[in-house]
Amino acid sequence: MKTTAIICEYNPLTNGHVKHLQQARSETGCDTLLCVMSGSFTQRGDAAITDKYLRAEQAIIHGADIVIELPTIFAISPADNFAYGAIKTISQFPSLQYLSFGSESGDLNGLLKLAKLLGDEPKEYKEILQGFLKKGFSFPKSRALALSEYSIISPEYKDLVGLLDYPNNVLGIAYIIAAKKANLKIKFHTVKRIGSSYNSDCLEETYSSASAIRTALQEGKMEEIKSQVPESTYEMLKTYKPRDNALGSMMLFKLKTMSGYDLEKYYDVSGGIHNRLIISATNAITLEELLTTAKTKNYTMARLKRICLYALFDITQEDYSYALSCPPYIQILAIKENRKEDILPELFKSCKNVLTRYSDVSKVDKALRPLIRLDFAAQGTLSIANKVNYLNKKMLIVSID
Repeated sequence: MKTTAIICEYNPLTNGHVKHLQQARSETGCDTLLCVMSGSFTQRGDAAITDKYLRAEQAIIHGADIVIELPTIFAISPADNFAYGAIKTISQFPSLQYLSFGSESGDLNGLLKLAKLLGDEPKEYKEILQGFLKKGFSFPKSRALALSEYSIISPEYKDLVGLLDYPNNVLGIAYIIAAKKANLKIKFHTVKRIGSSYNSDCLEETYSSASAIRTALQEGKMEEIKSQVPESTYEMLKTYKPRDNALGSMMLFKLKTMSGYDLEKYYDVSGGIHNRLIISATNAITLEELLTTAKTKNYTMARLKRICLYALFDITQEDYSYALSCPPYIQILAIKENRKEDILPELFKSCKNVLTRYSDVSKVDKALRPLIRLDFAAQGTLSIANKVNYLNKKMLIVSID
């Protein structure tokens, strides 16, 4: 049984995602298409628009055979650690041969070459990178600037400089580097993105970004969304309720009760960002106001949002180090009904820490319990954000007519 994995969020599933699912299956020749999907919160620090089980069901309906959850602590991490957590999770899956990802370039050889450079970090490149970091640029910006300067020394990288300007290229490179570090012997496959960029908020004719669809959804433009997503996904989105500020208020309240010293202990807090956030929180009356005040060229909005989540969920540097040292686990969100008899027995043989329902937490390695409880705490928090009581706590078995 040959397996191809896709790392995703499907927030929501778009026409472009469906095309990726189809191409990944046909072009890698896999028997099983596995999706490891972010659950209740996403890598940009936002709450998902709907429940993870409903999004997983859409993935099954439109091409996946099984959907497992990317542990929350990794799902809300910066790109490199998001990638590491995903690779760690899929490494337990039997017969894994390919990882397929979307990219703006569609140039797999270029991404592989750049991943080798950024993963190995030769001395000259590393010195240039450190120089930009010392000047106060964020890590993503420093890396892009360092590559541009390094390409003068090594012209073979000149044509690859622009690859780091696009988020899906960056994630793809992160997956390749993470797989190498984990010594995961797999092949890679990429599908060139069609239509608007990952961060675009503008709807296009057919292949709009998930970001643009979320924006339209929040603005109540349901008819404009209809052509951008599969019919079943559109029906799911019709149940969406406009959000109030409940989640933002929870995070703002938490920050208002903390000192800079308190915040400093949380994951990915460094370089004085804790003091800036606390000062901004003092006078802010909404989370949006806090984030706008705190944002600088050094602190991206996504990083600030993630730090607010770390404070809300009490995820410290120590907790993250603990997660890195824990064995991997697989929490199944959904599986195609006609595949459960051949996929599940092999999965249970290859990984001893598999959950199909919340009560399985008592059966897995005790060290994993804090991470699994965080997954379900995040789901409960999403209920507050979306004003829907998500009660699903077990694997969905999806029948495809």
